[in-house]
Amino acid sequence: MTAPVYILIRTSGRPQFFARMMTSIQTQTYKKIVTIVHSDDPRDEYVTGDIILHGTAYGLEYGSGTYNLYNNRLLKTIPDEPGYYHFIDDDDEYASPDIIEKLVNQSLEDHVNIARVSRWDGEIFPKKWGTQKTFQTECFFIHTDYRYKAKWWGNKNGDHNYSKQLTKILPINWIDNLIICKAQQGKGHGWKHDANGKTEHTKKFKPNELITVMGLVPVKKGPSRDWIRQGMLKMIPYSRAIELEKENKVKITNWSNYIEKPPVRNIYAN
Repeated sequence: MTAPVYILIRTSGRPQFFARMMTSIQTQTYKKIVTIVHSDDPRDEYVTGDIILHGTAYGLEYGSGTYNLYNNRLLKTIPDEPGYYHFIDDDDEYASPDIIEKLVNQSLEDHVNIARVSRWDGEIFPKKWGTQKTFQTECFFIHTDYRYKAKWWGNKNGDHNYSKQLTKILPINWIDNLIICKAQQGKGHGWKHDANGKTEHTKKFKPNELITVMGLVPVKKGPSRDWIRQGMLKMIPYSRAIELEKENKVKITNWSNYIEKPPVRNIYAN
């Protein structure tokens, strides 16, 4: 029986990157793939997947990298069927169409399976091959029996913290000569940028026209009635929204431009 592979994805305001990433999943030769996607804004209409979760951003009291906590929600959504799971960021993509098939064939159920990834500048991780104990998000491929053996925290470097918990209880299976993922061209290097470092909108707005934004950080500028809390949805003038978005303080939620909307896929074909 073919084991399902659950691909766990966080996304927020990145329609172009997300579309490319999903295309790299849909072209995989391994057919029994289930995509589980978490979006922190239900107005992100570009989001597709076999299972879609909508939530709001955590407040600053949960840490400096609260987007990591979305991964705990994704893990809890994996069905109780033996298989494997893998995390991928929405601004990365699988390096070739046979990656998942190779991962399944070379993985061990009772190990932390580790392969390499290529970052935005061409640098390859993990750097300390054969000895390293903590890893970048896409490096590890785990059997679902161990999905509750570790937990993501709400601070930065959540991937290293999470993988460290697993390597304390499981041996490592080093998969040589395999690049799992690569960073997409134009990646924002940790910022919430879409392709080419910017987001385009198909609708043109007038400077004073109200548009919905979601707060990425607390904004306390001007009268208190104009303040924006982290995770808060608020209507503000388009000109101010553009200014705050450039400063990475808010996200305009009226996303409408993406490369191609991925088709619905039969996850249990063949």
